[in-house]
Amino acid sequence: VRELISNASDALEKLRHLQATGETIMSPELEPKIQITTNEAENTLTITDTGVGMSKAELVENLGTIARSGSKAFLDQLKEKSPSESGDALTGIIGKFGVGFYSAFMVADKVEVFSQSAISGSESHLWRSDGSGSYEIAPATGTERGSKIVIHLKDSCKEFGAPARLESIIRRYSNFVSFPILLNGEPVNTVQALWTKSESEVTDEEYTEFYKFIANAFDEPAYRIIFKADAPIELKTLFFIGSTHTEKFGYARL
Repeated sequence: VRELISNASDALEKLRHLQATGETIMSPELEPKIQITTNEAENTLTITDTGVGMSKAELVENLGTIARSGSKAFLDQLKEKSPSESGDALTGIIGKFGVGFYSAFMVADKVEVFSQSAISGSESHLWRSDGSGSYEIAPATGTERGSKIVIHLKDSCKEFGAPARLESIIRRYSNFVSFPILLNGEPVNTVQALWTKSESEVTDEEYTEFYKFIANAFDEPAYRIIFKADAPIELKTLFFIGSTHTEKFGYARL
């Protein structure tokens, strides 16, 4: 869920960039947001964004390789890991291939992606795969700008379709995504940036949660520095120094 929300946020950021560069986009009136919908009767979890979307060619390029080889390798590697190591394997593979979309196949029998590129004149398409090594793409109807991912959950993973479980995940891992996240129509995340608030309004726990989110970290911050200036320009800065040097684990983030 965290990875798919992150992808949705990236798609919205890319749309924002297109708008800033003067591109003509589809349905400019659509509000930038991420919607998560559960259907316990059909055992599905749906994540929708109104971001940049994908054309047919982009669906093939971005998701086709995953279906052909990535998801099988992904599942095979995780099967070799003990439960205590599975989290590290997940992080490693997602980091290696750079696409959090992989994670959907861990809990799904089938994944469907409905997408319409934001580029004016684009058509909608449906990408579908069960992660076994093949996929199909077909024209789609009734799709707005952006992407809608429908995850058909395995019976053993029904917990990820429970609203209470999803709300807990969103608040823990995606609370500081800079676009509204709605769960079954109700807002969940905190959109206002922490550094714009007064220090007295933010708890140590909130600062720590934000550090873990923005740095994709699991440690506690060793230091926190808050700097503000109002001349010659207004500037508000929140700076963290982690307690663990991530480079020694080979994450190559520095």
